Amino acid sequence: MAGLQNRRQELDPSAGVFKRPLIDSDDIIIDILSRLPVKSLLRFRCVCKSWHTLISDSHLVRKHLRRAVRGVNANSSKLLISNSPLYSIDYEALEDVNSFVAIEELHLPVPLVLDRMSIVGSCNGLICLHENKGDFFLWNPCTRDTLKLPGVTYFPSSPMFYGFGYDSTIEDYKVIVGGTSSSESDLLTTTIALFTLKSGLWRTVQGLNYVKLNGQGCLLNEALHWVEFEWRWEGYFNVLSSRIISFDLAGEKFQEMVPLSSYLSDQKYISIRIGTTTNCLFVYMFNHSNFSDIAITIWVMKEYGVKESWTKIIDIPSELFRPFQGVFFLNLICILESGEVCMSYSSGLVSYNPKENTFRSVLSSPVILLPEAIMYVETLVSPVVESWADI
Repeated sequence: MAGLQNRRQELDPSAGVFKRPLIDSDDIIIDILSRLPVKSLLRFRCVCKSWHTLISDSHLVRKHLRRAVRGVNANSSKLLISNSPLYSIDYEALEDVNSFVAIEELHLPVPLVLDRMSIVGSCNGLICLHENKGDFFLWNPCTRDTLKLPGVTYFPSSPMFYGFGYDSTIEDYKVIVGGTSSSESDLLTTTIALFTLKSGLWRTVQGLNYVKLNGQGCLLNEALHWVEFEWRWEGYFNVLSSRIISFDLAGEKFQEMVPLSSYLSDQKYISIRIGTTTNCLFVYMFNHSNFSDIAITIWVMKEYGVKESWTKIIDIPSELFRPFQGVFFLNLICILESGEVCMSYSSGLVSYNPKENTFRSVLSSPVILLPEAIMYVETLVSPVVESWADI
């Protein structure tokens, strides 16, 4: 479109100054459209061919994405619940204790058995799903655009850990799955299968140090993060040591990011997990009931990569978890701006208020199954590479 090309000022040689730039109506329209919800844009795209072309334009997709990721667009942040069926919740609704939390049922264009599915990750409005029989999918819940990835035929073991993110150095999305195998000398090694969306191919990443990781990697600053820990049975599970391992999506290497705070070594805990909130990493520990009246302790790394920035922010007492049939069956999803902590457990979602030391129910689940949950933003980004022109 002509208007998308006329963004440069022109030099007037006679005056030696820049002329006032011409502002095309398309530029104004794109700026307005970039502030609207995705659902409205999808409806507008059906008005006529010119609107379809405009709203599908890569410049608008980029501009809308930047606003959504920064939280400029209202109600663009969502919480995906991997229940049966899949549900979506407005993030802002979680903050309002007096409002009814409306849920939206999501429909996958491809048949998946939800209790045999894992959420690999979320990035820029795309969600990566893994079905236990081996298939991977990239899916935009808003546009319903879906891409089934080719099978990983040469992976030596069942995936033990996985992740999904964006590498800005090559402007491409990457999916990684990893596991362990034994070498000829019986030494354990880590094998990574890595998929890049533009190539449409899987490849192996070799020569990696052995890491003992499990589950979904948390995406922050274009790196995936896991907690690696060693434990021993002493009549109870006791974590001996723990550290955060990151995988840089550009360099495609593992590294120990920073050891966890030395304060953690003074506590008896049976497990430790990791998450992200407001561009910060947090870890939460499940303390052993024989040694502490505190069930869960939450620490936040306020400055990324700075060991000294670890700050303990919340202790949740054990007595509050009696209705939940065991504290170990909870997952922390996010820490809200209000300071409340949103968690999933076998019967749905709850939110803990540290100021009042109380829980409130957010969503009841019809399925007695610990649901996975992940934050995502509503965007126009498509997993179909052919639609990426100039993105």
